Amino acid sequence: MTMVSRRGLIAGGLTLGAMSAVDAHAGTITRTGYRLIARTRSLEVNGRAAKVFRLADEAGHPGLILAPGERFQVELANQTADHTIIHWHGQIPPWTQDGFPWPQTPPLAPATTRTYDYVPIPGTYWMHSHQGLQEQSLMTAPLIVRDATELREDRQEIVLMLHDFSFTGPDELLAGLTGQTPSAIHTMARASENAAAPSSARMPSENTKGMMGMMAMMHGMQGMGGMMSGQMGNMSKNNGMGSMGSTTMDLNDIDYDAFLANDRTLRDPEIVQVERSGRVRLRIINGASSSQFWIDLGALAGHVVAVDGHPVHPVAGRRFPLAIAQRLDILVDLPGTGAFPIL
Repeated sequence: MTMVSRRGLIAGGLTLGAMSAVDAHAGTITRTGYRLIARTRSLEVNGRAAKVFRLADEAGHPGLILAPGERFQVELANQTADHTIIHWHGQIPPWTQDGFPWPQTPPLAPATTRTYDYVPIPGTYWMHSHQGLQEQSLMTAPLIVRDATELREDRQEIVLMLHDFSFTGPDELLAGLTGQTPSAIHTMARASENAAAPSSARMPSENTKGMMGMMAMMHGMQGMGGMMSGQMGNMSKNNGMGSMGSTTMDLNDIDYDAFLANDRTLRDPEIVQVERSGRVRLRIINGASSSQFWIDLGALAGHVVAVDGHPVHPVAGRRFPLAIAQRLDILVDLPGTGAFPIL
């Protein structure tokens, strides 16, 4: 993928070609009860193959789209060779279904299944692994819960999932950033997941769990002589990965090989056909490991009407920031015929 700037707005491309209306997930079956499959797959990125994960329904569509009022009744099947556990990001299920590997809710072993049943929150959400470094290898997918109000808007929905991608394994990347070995990285990742869940029936928030995991990682690195600074969130860059020879380093200082939009790069963008003068709802999900993005609508104007699944007062614009794990719902009214690149 050709990058205009390492620090700039670089995501994979999405082009809206004004022709006939085609739903981005046409053929997804709406019913009571779903089967979600975790497996591995081969993904071609700029002409080179890579082994990554996939979370998809039985028809091969990534993630899930639920109809208004539909319960989250899902059977998760692990068809990988590794243990896994999936977190329903932004949802509030019973804590035993939250998808964090407490000892009381252990990861799902290979060739086994687990069922989930709760009332979901409407909006744009996503799912990802909480096992080791699987999330960084694309064990992620959209989780869209429609509501009746959105359906009455009669807009074509387009789901856009963003990732950062490297051909180097995530354990090797993190090892290079921290000065540890890949095996030590796996040990620290497991340590961050082994704290017992609270005795109450209420699960800690996502932020609390993130802090617990990071504290465990920091403790492990300090105990192994790793060098860390208070600038983990600083986006300043050097050439390539952060150097342990410097006095500071960033845990997100990675020179990615590509940025993906629905598994496609800017060299081969996804093209979604829409109606002339059509009305579109873009559901954009930042599933990247350590990259913030800017969403640039180009010639189009849009209104952000929901953030992280929840409605907001509409915000008009053409460029919108998108933080890690954040989601935006953007309404766009197309001006007529043509092709409309979104970066």
